Amino acid sequence: MLLIFQALEAILLRTVSNLSHFSVVGMNIVKKLINSYVKLIYAALYSENCKMSRGCLTLLSAMVAQGPDSARDVCSHFDFNNKYLPGLLKKGFKKGRTDVRMACIQFALSFLVAGDNALLAQGC
Repeated sequence: MLLIFQALEAILLRTVSNLSHFSVVGMNIVKKLINSYVKLIYAALYSENCKMSRGCLTLLSAMVAQGPDSARDVCSHFDFNNKYLPGLLKKGFKKGRTDVRMACIQFALSFLVAGDNALLAQGC
């Protein structure tokens, strides 16, 4: 499942950067993930495996990076009040690689980069 998350993240990051003419494809991927696979995303996010949590967070960041519309979609479907969310900030790797905490920060910052002021004022 981690490999699938990484592949989708790579596709989404490419559609937002140098393949911007495929932005509709990126938005369709985001909508499909949100509408059909949100339970799977939650299961991966809150798993005991740090790599899986990190991969899921970077995928969510790539989903938000698609633009203000996808940021609104992710914000409206993601449960920021989940009791396990603060526990992600305590997960880390011992080897100094990018850890889950850094991925959490990148996910939060991706909403700022999306540039939707109304979304930020809403408190997402």
